[in-house]
Amino acid sequence: MWSKAKNLAGLNIHPFGAVILSQTRSSLTGKLFSGVQTFDLTGCDHIPLTKGKVSYTDMLGSLPSGTDIVHRGMSGHEEPINIATEGVIGGGTYAKRPFDLGLPLFIHKPKSSVLLSTSPDPFTVKEYMIGFQLIKAKGGIISMNLPSVFVRPQSSRHVDEEQFQYYQKCLEAERDSTEFTRGENIFDLADGNNETTAIFASKKGEDWRPRVRDLHSIVLVSDAAGRILSGFMKADQIEATTISNPDFQKKVMAIEVFTTSTGEGKHFQEHLDRMSKRARKLGLIDDSERVLTLLDVSLLMNSPEYQEAQRKYKTNGQTIILSSVPKSIPIASEELVKYALSLIESNPEKELVSSFNELRM
Repeated sequence: MWSKAKNLAGLNIHPFGAVILSQTRSSLTGKLFSGVQTFDLTGCDHIPLTKGKVSYTDMLGSLPSGTDIVHRGMSGHEEPINIATEGVIGGGTYAKRPFDLGLPLFIHKPKSSVLLSTSPDPFTVKEYMIGFQLIKAKGGIISMNLPSVFVRPQSSRHVDEEQFQYYQKCLEAERDSTEFTRGENIFDLADGNNETTAIFASKKGEDWRPRVRDLHSIVLVSDAAGRILSGFMKADQIEATTISNPDFQKKVMAIEVFTTSTGEGKHFQEHLDRMSKRARKLGLIDDSERVLTLLDVSLLMNSPEYQEAQRKYKTNGQTIILSSVPKSIPIASEELVKYALSLIESNPEKELVSSFNELRM
């Protein structure tokens, strides 16, 4: 049964979030939580919580793994608090960033509100958790199911070469106009980027951010060595608090794109054909298929039938990754919705969610 929300400081907060707040109360700021010393955790007894001093290696090795699990390192406790209070990843100050779908720009300067970095490898998120904290560091690592929509930079740089070539020319033009001679290559940066980049929208008004039910667990870390001390301290023992989410569910399907181009313009079909040809050559899709565009994704994510199937089912196996469709299916057509639904319905590992109409967070 889906956990009932609690009312804390006038907010309806999922019990998982309430426990996060109780463990980060020293970091709470602002009028909303002023004077709050303790939290009423009645009804939160079913939320598993473990605390202790562990090594980085043991902590990272204990995180869940799988081809449909990703992790996000968070410097400080602001982002975990935003997740707890808003029930989504990508809220708070993150949502105030510019709306920009340019993947090369995000790889170079990650400042977009609609793209978010995660990693399939828990051992790569340690540096993100420490961030720029110099002496003592605190932070967190959230482990979750694949985002509803995502792109992998290492794949995208090979499929949507034009987008990366354009950005590289911009970098070179900027370099030529300054006194600096050190050049950066966006293709090299993408090659070294093993992230799974979540996409939150294709246009303003859409919201594809992960919800509480997508979150497996969070590890809150305190008293870790910052960037300066980490170079001198031999011991890597840290205080870690692991909070598991009993309402975690793997979604039955996630969507992977190979480009963040919007799919508009009279010449886009030619561009799509080139990208599909490259994806086939790389073995990313079958010979009879084409890659998906953000127009395709927007249609699916705004489809009542597709969203109902996502609420209705979870998987007890692996989340299906929809990254291509038959070439015969036109861009953003109803045939696309029918195709996706047929894959979901034919999945032998799907499982009916009990009381799926209650899943609102």
